Amino acid sequence: MGGNLQHVAWESCLVEPVRDRALERYALRRQGIPNPAIRYFTPVPWLARALLDLHPEYGFLMHLAQPVADLVALVVCQENSCRFCYAAVRAMLWSYGMSLDRIHRVEHDLTRAGLPSRTAAAMAFGRSQSRSGPPAARAARDALQSAGVTVDEMKEIAFAVAFVDFSNRAHTIPAIPVLRLERLPERLPMRLLRPVLARLLRSRHARGRPTPLGPVPPYAYGDLLRAYEGSPIGAALGRTLEGMWASPHLTRRCKLLMLAVITRGLGCPVCSHQITDALQAEGLPPASVTQALTHLDAPELDPVERLLVPFARDTIWYEPAPLQRRTRTLSQQLSGAQLLEAIGVAALANGLCRMAGMVLDRP
Repeated sequence: MGGNLQHVAWESCLVEPVRDRALERYALRRQGIPNPAIRYFTPVPWLARALLDLHPEYGFLMHLAQPVADLVALVVCQENSCRFCYAAVRAMLWSYGMSLDRIHRVEHDLTRAGLPSRTAAAMAFGRSQSRSGPPAARAARDALQSAGVTVDEMKEIAFAVAFVDFSNRAHTIPAIPVLRLERLPERLPMRLLRPVLARLLRSRHARGRPTPLGPVPPYAYGDLLRAYEGSPIGAALGRTLEGMWASPHLTRRCKLLMLAVITRGLGCPVCSHQITDALQAEGLPPASVTQALTHLDAPELDPVERLLVPFARDTIWYEPAPLQRRTRTLSQQLSGAQLLEAIGVAALANGLCRMAGMVLDRP
């Protein structure tokens, strides 16, 4: 079951696992199987909950078929070189009954994988969204529409890709241990339990139902949430953002600066104005915002912001091991909770900014 990402260099883990039995029980109820990786995120509850709660299969998809979302996840993990999430998705597809030969064909050549044209188009869309981001949004949307994908399906594909982009960075940057997960399907007990595992995983799947949006957190991404009004996606993302803004480990201004850097780096104009306005409301003058975004520093930045503004830029395009090494250096200057929150903010911003570029029209 060796996957073709095992050649990707992967550092030793940067963070220590912390047991939280209540959260682990919640993960078991949510996912149907234990999730040992969640222990690495428990010091920042909003991040741990988002990694559990935002999986598309848990009642978010009203229009898109779940098997399509699963295959989209595979190619996005491959694109982002996330060995952890890639191994998890691969093992999930294997447990559902997909043969190793079929998985290899999907991984290596979509045109020869024998997939329906709409499925192949969705996977190509996911690859494009992760690889190129908002500048390629219009062409990606046109390609989906040409394949017969509806607007509602496209919005759900954009969410599925955004979640994987978020999860990939959250697991890659701290180098969450991956070897046991990669080898899991090779173990005889797992091969024997394959049908049982499939039933456990599928038992947690649910289709989405119309859901009121609820309060829209201020500062950023309000337009994106409103684009999903009536969908469970908008309400869930609103709860995640509310938790992120309320979390105490980094200041709101620091989080906004990180979001602004990622938005600028991805070339996404649809989010930038709201974030810039919020930074000015936090007391950062327009000239200082411009300087911080242009030079990744400004005289008004505090010591933590000076560390995390360039870190945010590093998370947009990266190779895992060099980014993990840079983050290890950063970990010597921040508390464990500050580091995890910074990883979560950067990971979420990368996903949501790419999502906004696909879903929202440019101003």
